[in-house]
Amino acid sequence: MDDVLRRLTAGLPDAARLEQILRRDLKWVAAGSPGAGILAASPADSVGSLAGGLASPGVVAAPAGTATAPVGTATEPAGTATELEELLVQAATQHLHREPRMERVAVRARLRQLYRFVLGEPDPSPAAYRAAFPAYIRKGVACGALDQRLLAFDLDALAAALDPERDETLPFIGLVTLMDRYLVREPESRRCLETPQFLFMRVAMGLALAEEPGQREAWARRFYHAMSTFRYLPSTPTLFNAGTPHHQLSSCYLADVHDSMEHILEAASDFGRLAKYAGGIGASVTRLRAAGSPVRGINGESSGVIPFIHFYDALIKAVNQGGRRRGTLAVYLEPWHLEIEAFLDLKRNSGDPYLRAHSVNTALWIPDEFLRRVETGEPWYLFDPAYVPELPEKVGRAFAAAYAERIRQAEAGALPGRAWKRVDARQLFREILATLQETSHPWLVFKDAGNLRSLLPGVIHSSNLCTEVFLPTTADEVAVCNLASVNLARHLGPQGIDWGALAETVAVAMRGLDNVIDLNLYPIEKARRSNLRHRPVGLGVMGFAEAVNRLGWGYADPQAAELADRVLEFISYHAILASCRLAEERGPFPAFAESGWARGRVPLDTLADLEAGRGQPVAVDRTARLDWDAVRDRVRRGMRNGTVLAVAPTATISLIAGTTPSLDPPYANVFSRQTLSGKFLEINRVLVEELERRGLWEAARDRIVEERGDLQPIAEIPADVRRRYPTAYQVPPEVYLEVAARAQKWVDMGISRNLFLADRDLGAMERVYLEAWRRGLKSTYYLFMAPRMYAEPSTVRVNKARRKLRWNLDEPAGAGASPGGVHASVSVTGAGTHPSAVETSPARPGSHPGGGEARPGGSEAGPAGAAAATGVPAPVAVDAPAAEREGVGDPPDLDGRPDGRLGGRGANGLPQAACRVRPEDPDLICESCQ
Repeated sequence: MDDVLRRLTAGLPDAARLEQILRRDLKWVAAGSPGAGILAASPADSVGSLAGGLASPGVVAAPAGTATAPVGTATEPAGTATELEELLVQAATQHLHREPRMERVAVRARLRQLYRFVLGEPDPSPAAYRAAFPAYIRKGVACGALDQRLLAFDLDALAAALDPERDETLPFIGLVTLMDRYLVREPESRRCLETPQFLFMRVAMGLALAEEPGQREAWARRFYHAMSTFRYLPSTPTLFNAGTPHHQLSSCYLADVHDSMEHILEAASDFGRLAKYAGGIGASVTRLRAAGSPVRGINGESSGVIPFIHFYDALIKAVNQGGRRRGTLAVYLEPWHLEIEAFLDLKRNSGDPYLRAHSVNTALWIPDEFLRRVETGEPWYLFDPAYVPELPEKVGRAFAAAYAERIRQAEAGALPGRAWKRVDARQLFREILATLQETSHPWLVFKDAGNLRSLLPGVIHSSNLCTEVFLPTTADEVAVCNLASVNLARHLGPQGIDWGALAETVAVAMRGLDNVIDLNLYPIEKARRSNLRHRPVGLGVMGFAEAVNRLGWGYADPQAAELADRVLEFISYHAILASCRLAEERGPFPAFAESGWARGRVPLDTLADLEAGRGQPVAVDRTARLDWDAVRDRVRRGMRNGTVLAVAPTATISLIAGTTPSLDPPYANVFSRQTLSGKFLEINRVLVEELERRGLWEAARDRIVEERGDLQPIAEIPADVRRRYPTAYQVPPEVYLEVAARAQKWVDMGISRNLFLADRDLGAMERVYLEAWRRGLKSTYYLFMAPRMYAEPSTVRVNKARRKLRWNLDEPAGAGASPGGVHASVSVTGAGTHPSAVETSPARPGSHPGGGEARPGGSEAGPAGAAAATGVPAPVAVDAPAAEREGVGDPPDLDGRPDGRLGGRGANGLPQAACRVRPEDPDLICESCQ
């Protein structure tokens, strides 16, 4: 075991101390485990002998007395090397909140397991690692897991390009996520075939299949290098499926459901097939007639839009996306629809279940006219779409004129009384916001900003599942978008942002995205037709907040908005030029002549179109730093892609890259994250590095955990640090809007903009959303509201009692008082999924297919399953909606470390003595009694 511990801590600062901690705690973690005996029985420096005759690499290790789903034909006994590594992972993750470097230990231990099953040895040399790659490709093709076209590559040359050391750069949560869901497995046995570097090269080869045969190896190496260094990552479907026989690589699909039974059922068939291949769907249902509307073909009445949404809800819940997560769908409705009030009730927990839809997401497609009437206090009119079929096709001033004409007809009696209704616009808006506060739905997306700023021909009728994609749809075309994200944090150098490297990454990512369109497997013909006609791609960004912190700023500082402005301008500029170069090489997209690009227009120019359509200015800074006139001249000659930018949530690919998602700040400086793979402790690495440089980390770390990642109450931390590392709820909402508005002016599609509010005042919510509209945002995504209360984790009970005791005894609680002995934990039952495990948990409803992980379905917890940490990974707030998290429940009580520090039992296994000051209170253990 000594040799194993030395290998796991090699090269880490303070390695000897980390090794000592692991050695001490390993026996504690193993206590009560069927495999505890391996520690006493194992030779000092031989891992292999721990296996006691290790079975074949295709067999899952299982503790004695438990059942597993075996991959091979035998079952390993307890006490194997795999089990030892499992215990090492648990021991390392217990210390993450105090010793963040333990994450490297956990990653190395988990990699040893993976290497043993994939490569046949736990610690392969770089040469052995690379030598296994050609055999992996051949085996994957033979068993049907990989595309046979991969055999045409020079496999030895690509193997030589692999860098095995990059596996260790993965964060622990990213590695476990890859192992659980992304690494390719044998179709029948479900045995894992890949390592992380094999995955990145497999995806790179899959993308390079669109290149000329003589250039494929060169482009595969470029794609591989950009992805394996986390400079950019494509979306989850591309990582899942590139280089496999089922190469559905696109993230998002948009549909417009028309008002006929034939099209309603055809749409259901389309949704099922799209969801089967891991596509997230956004669909407009605005055209569907209201309840009570006549159906002339059968001389009856329509049941309305709600039952059909319920039908789609049941369908999408039944479809499993490639066995890795459930299908996902967002339905969009314009707020003039007569059934808007019933639509708002869809996500409520109470009421007729036939009129509820808990799996689909809901969003409003809001025209400017509605918000104008909210501002002025004018009445709002609801209509049955059967009587106003032109309204879904109208935008801007044309919509306002058509809407006013329908109001005149309604008031004049030209429309049946059941076909319209007058309501108070402000009251309806407040009902929308109250529902949003209660259920986290509907999302608010702005129809006219999306349409008037589009450079593509046609009308956009909805956004996608995550509100960042804006593409036109018709009855015969289902829009498709292909996503990837640049990691800004990986483009920082000693002098700040490395602009040259960023430009190179943008060019590589744009080529990969364009290749996706030609390589893609289209589940339906309508999607293929639309994607090839418009060739839209959406390049986004992640790691923005990390870059802000590494540059020495806070998210709420003015420099953060300036950075968003400058970075998105630069990415937009070079993405457009990359598309122009691709057009010169491969030809422009077929609809180019009808687009705004053909007239030499760029995204910045469309702000004037939005202002003209609204009749009021858009409140956003217009500063430009680059030579856009040269770009305008260039785009007139041709663009390969109808769209170029869309900022997706990047919920899962940011975990893989080990950075902050999208443009969002960290939820807190310490918090627990629930994903499909388990519960993980997240720590702001940049903050830890800064506190270590200042010599403050060891003194402050327990208080940071105790305060749920909030630095403001901790006086020991300097004010400048507290200012630069706020929690998401401490960032003023106007900062979120400013960052998004400055970025949106350069983005031709949209930005998935999460909002965080510290209070629940409806007036404040109204001001925030109206300001988002005025600033020209195209969309908003989830609204997170600070929890009313936090569930108390068992591991801080003693600390609370200690503070109470000091108060009772009139003892001052000094500024430096800290809760000693708090232990952070990661749920290794989920986080430790074995590389050969058969089971893969499906995602909860609301998961994001483009950026990957399930997005939150509740307004009171953090993004992607985040919950503020309090000791061990804290449970989600007790009143948070169930859809917010992948799993609910308090973490297990860490009752009794060997030295007796956490209460419970001491080193001798006997109950600890009660407090000497208050012996009648068994839960009270003061500092002097420890």
